[in-house]
Amino acid sequence: MVDRSRKSTWLRGAQLATLVALAATMPAVSGCAVSKSDVQRWEGTERGPEKLVAVLTHDKYSLDLRTEAALSLIRMKPRSGKRIGIDMVIHALEGLDEDSRKKIVIGMTPELVKNIEAAPPPKKPDGTMDFDMSIPYKDATFGMVSHEPPQVGDEKTKADLIAALTKWAQTDFENRIENSSQAYGVEQMMRFLGPAAVKGLPALMTESSTKIDRLAGLIADIGDAETKQKAAEQLVNLAKTIDAQAWIDKQKPLVDEANKRAGNKDVKPDQLAKQLLSFQDQELTKIFSAMKRVGGRPVVEYCLTYSANKNNSEDRRKASMAALEGRIDKNNNADIDKVFDIAKDESTPDTIRGLAFNRLGELPKEQVVPKLYTLFDNKRWKVRWVAGELVLKTMTTKGLPEFMRHLPVSAATKIGMSEPITFGGVITKMDAPNGEPKAREAIQPYLGARELGPKLVALGFFYGGKKSDISVVQSYENDSTPVPKCAEEDQCGWSCEVPKAGSQETEMKTISTVGEFVKYCVVPSMTSP
Repeated sequence: MVDRSRKSTWLRGAQLATLVALAATMPAVSGCAVSKSDVQRWEGTERGPEKLVAVLTHDKYSLDLRTEAALSLIRMKPRSGKRIGIDMVIHALEGLDEDSRKKIVIGMTPELVKNIEAAPPPKKPDGTMDFDMSIPYKDATFGMVSHEPPQVGDEKTKADLIAALTKWAQTDFENRIENSSQAYGVEQMMRFLGPAAVKGLPALMTESSTKIDRLAGLIADIGDAETKQKAAEQLVNLAKTIDAQAWIDKQKPLVDEANKRAGNKDVKPDQLAKQLLSFQDQELTKIFSAMKRVGGRPVVEYCLTYSANKNNSEDRRKASMAALEGRIDKNNNADIDKVFDIAKDESTPDTIRGLAFNRLGELPKEQVVPKLYTLFDNKRWKVRWVAGELVLKTMTTKGLPEFMRHLPVSAATKIGMSEPITFGGVITKMDAPNGEPKAREAIQPYLGARELGPKLVALGFFYGGKKSDISVVQSYENDSTPVPKCAEEDQCGWSCEVPKAGSQETEMKTISTVGEFVKYCVVPSMTSP
């Protein structure tokens, strides 16, 4: 429902002016017959608006003349830059009895529909356009249709007007969605009109569209299931079109010409190729963003396949995986397996793997936790790191023993220093429902664990902790258990910043034992009161 409680200053002034003008002009109007030509002439006179309102609201005039007065107010040129006639019509109709208002609106309808459905002005060579003359008729019609209480009482008339408004909103969408001269914007109209208003929008999702995001948003918010399905199919087809050599070949002369117009006449072939690739990336990113809004089975299938394809660039795979946010069906095991396969593949870039884990994290824990535990044996410690963090976020302290059993038992398995620190940090925030131990109580037995993984996580629990707990971990400063040795490419990060001897500067110290981890990393981090 459109809120009509707000009236502009000029409208309140017009109401008062109307009353004064009526007192002055009614005798003259009564003294002679008012013709259609008089009504049309008043559109351009100073006192015309008040006279037109007088004719519209007085039942001594014929129905045809009152109808013509209403239309004259609608098409009247702006006064001081404002189309005051539209609100004057709607306000005048408010004061009529129901029968008169109904008849006048019925009489207006053929002219309103004809003008609403008139072809929009074409674009000129310089990109500008003449004023869209259908807008005043559209605004007046929508104002009447959306008014509360209703101003369109006849059901057939209402249906005809809504059909015309719906067609208008979907015609020349690219220009009309941005047209600031409207009293009611396209989005406002569509949201009022409902699902039928966006049924034609999927077909507008083409290579030439610059409003894919707006189209997708409206379809996602308003569209029915059929419209969303069509939009999903259209977006997939559009993505396939853009992600092809034929599209690059088509854009090449256009980009080349744009370079020349910008004065870049010496662009080399390899530079042009990079420009085209960047342009393609940009356009595909827009499509993936639109897919995220719309969703649908075609989108899910396409994005899963795209994300898994190692021939696609990392950035594009990231965009396709991000588009699946909230779209993985918990009842579709095949989809879940595809996401899981991407996450566990050792060749998957970490950025994409992280997004794959995010998608798994959106599913019920009983579906994903058993799968995540299988990743703890992955050769890449970062896979276990991300999977473990996700597992911990699904459990309470009661689940810690099972989690600890899946961790590495010795330095023979690669472990990154950030891994136990991250796990410990998650555990500090872990819930402990009634009957379960608090996090600190649950973690403390693992400080003396024989297995390296649980011991490091228990120490990591205190990283960045309270000064009062320093004594708890200091007793482990002499622990000579070795930490894993990693190659540089493993990025295990076993080093901490320590004071440089004889200087106020610091330096990085390589950590080789659990005791050094405690002494040089954990204890110095425990600074909070």
